[in-house]
Amino acid sequence: MDSKGTSKRKAAAAPAAGDTLDRARAVGVEAFVEARAFEINALQRSLDDARGSGNARAFQTLARHLRRRAASHNVKRVPARMRARAAEEMRRAAGGEAAQRGGSGGSGGSRHKRRRTQAVRDEYARRQTGKRWLETHVWHAKRMHMRQAWGAMVADTPHARSHRAAYRAAKEHCHVQDVSYYATLELAGRRGAIAQALAALAAPATLAPAVGRCCDGARLAPLTLHRAHAYPRGLLGPAAALWQPAADGAGAGERVLWLRMHPALAADVGAELAAVAGALAAPGAEGRVHVRDISADVVAFELLGPRSTPLLAAALAGEGAAADAGAGVQTLRAVAAAPSPAVLPEGAVLALRIHDPRLRFPPRVAQPADAAAGPAALEAALRSWPAAAARLASGDAGVFDRAACAADVARRPSDHALNQRRHALLAPGSRLAPGAADVSLPLLLVRTGPEAALGARTAAADAGVVDAMAHGWTLLAPRGWAMALWLPLVFAGARAQGLQERMHVSLEAGHAAFPRDWPGCPAYDAAAAADAAQALARWLRRPPGKRTNYAHHGVDSPFFAPFHRLLGMPGPPPAYPRLGPAGLECRMRRLKKIGASASASASASAGAEAEMADSAEPTDSASIWLVTGERLAAVVQAMLAKRPPAATLRQWAAPLLAAAAAAADSTHASDSDADALLGHCLVRVRLTCSARGVPAANAPVCLTTDSTEPIGYVTAGSFSLARGCAVAIAACSLQGLFSLAHVSARSPRKLVAIRSMNGSPECEATLAVIP
Repeated sequence: MDSKGTSKRKAAAAPAAGDTLDRARAVGVEAFVEARAFEINALQRSLDDARGSGNARAFQTLARHLRRRAASHNVKRVPARMRARAAEEMRRAAGGEAAQRGGSGGSGGSRHKRRRTQAVRDEYARRQTGKRWLETHVWHAKRMHMRQAWGAMVADTPHARSHRAAYRAAKEHCHVQDVSYYATLELAGRRGAIAQALAALAAPATLAPAVGRCCDGARLAPLTLHRAHAYPRGLLGPAAALWQPAADGAGAGERVLWLRMHPALAADVGAELAAVAGALAAPGAEGRVHVRDISADVVAFELLGPRSTPLLAAALAGEGAAADAGAGVQTLRAVAAAPSPAVLPEGAVLALRIHDPRLRFPPRVAQPADAAAGPAALEAALRSWPAAAARLASGDAGVFDRAACAADVARRPSDHALNQRRHALLAPGSRLAPGAADVSLPLLLVRTGPEAALGARTAAADAGVVDAMAHGWTLLAPRGWAMALWLPLVFAGARAQGLQERMHVSLEAGHAAFPRDWPGCPAYDAAAAADAAQALARWLRRPPGKRTNYAHHGVDSPFFAPFHRLLGMPGPPPAYPRLGPAGLECRMRRLKKIGASASASASASAGAEAEMADSAEPTDSASIWLVTGERLAAVVQAMLAKRPPAATLRQWAAPLLAAAAAAADSTHASDSDADALLGHCLVRVRLTCSARGVPAANAPVCLTTDSTEPIGYVTAGSFSLARGCAVAIAACSLQGLFSLAHVSARSPRKLVAIRSMNGSPECEATLAVIP
């Protein structure tokens, strides 16, 4: 019944056949075309395009494996038979895009022109956030690997392989490095107040020259800084003091002192000086001392090598280069014939005022045979160094007047103006003559060497081997003149090097480098902790089967030198990475390999002791006494050579305690204090290997090849090109040297064994104490 009703309704709703045919025959053309106008227009356009240029672009007609490089804006990547068609397609496409943008057809200009100036400046400023770029940063970034260190971007090493070339430059020619990242602290106040501030921090042996004969500004005074009133403990690091020459009749009035130091210790030294200056400002004290950080206002270049003196004379004191003919310029011209800067007095200061160095760029360097002003002038300068060479004309403060230097930089001609003047010259290549609009540049030249790096007076070490490698000049200039001075030095023949090359030069010369070879100071702990964290991260990134099993080779601390364990301290400083599961993994693998033998139990006990020491409370390195200075190093060397040695450490080290007390102008310490001081004493030594092999950093130094108890650790090691064998700098405990004196009492040579870090044979080396 329901089905019948449904069929009836469908039949009633369905139209008649005649009505459907009538509507189908009547089609509205206008309505049909209006409804489908878009499709008809698209079809017409596609037909027009196909008729004009084919069904595809020129590069789309190629095979698929050829389209990737051809589908670009370079027409030459399309086959030659299709280049005309592709060029026409690109031209029409560029015209269409320009029309859509509302501009005229053609190219939109180069990318350099399209970039917005404000965006470039913002990006340039953003990249310098958190660090300081030196003025020569762009020059170095094109040629060297850069790394961020001590709050600045420093050139690390050149892109090219230049290890031997850097050695030859320092040995035979000239090696230059931009050391503008060094910190400079300015102390202003009365001379007595500045002397008191230095007396609180400086080692007594280095204080007397700094506040005595060097106060006239003619000499640079090396200093070894400690925490206030903490000598011999609380070591901070080396520094150099430079006094501004006093004005006529100033006497002991207001003076200015510059402290030049490594940036790693600038914060600690600044804090200690601020505390001492606050105490001096109290009523009844000597007077207030103002401490300012002027590191950003000083440009500094370090030149090392035998050719550094004639190169500087040609670049700074050549014909027409000097703005005056003062004593500093005359002295520099006289000593240009010196065979090596090592023959000149170390620490001597020369004050110059020269014309804009861009006027005479590039400089003409005379040959060694023609560079001399005469043997008589050189002999006279060496016999009696002119005291007036360190000062300019009366009333001219030179680089110490920062306001005047900034004004000169602001009004100096631009490079574009100088190029226009060169273009107007009749003879191409002629030098520009200084004009009324040109400014003069004040400079300071300081004869530097190992004393400035070690913070104390020292004699030449291995002079026959290193010669002039560790001697040279430091050029100090105002801010804004770095590139104007850097380019003449490089074009004159100085080889630009990075931080790694400078460290290797120090190792070749057998001298300690800061902070690498100064254990016991905060800067060393920070640097060693950072290096240890990086080494541990590299080791953990390797698969477990490919990692070096240090526990198998008997190395307890492969990533840093555990001086705290050597001196019997509870644990390493807090910045050092803990051994963690990685070391336990190595030890467990070692224990599984050797089984339950006696050696396994010994290794397990040693590993447990090392793990307990590493997990103990952190130790403050301020209690470590690092022997510095030539006098104390000579005392330790004499103690090692004495035969037979004393029976006890206290008796054997009595000369060292007496020398330290005499330097500090104090009486002998109590027995308990003396024992603690000797127990925490470190001595720097130079190790010269007598067999093949190169000592690695952090390698243990033992008494013999059969001994496993270390007496010290290597801080730096490499193959020495000057000696033809491996050489290393290490720090040994005084207790270990006492044991060495007993072991080698009958031998004049003190031989030790340097253990390897990777299972290779141990290396025997000769030990010598260095300051």
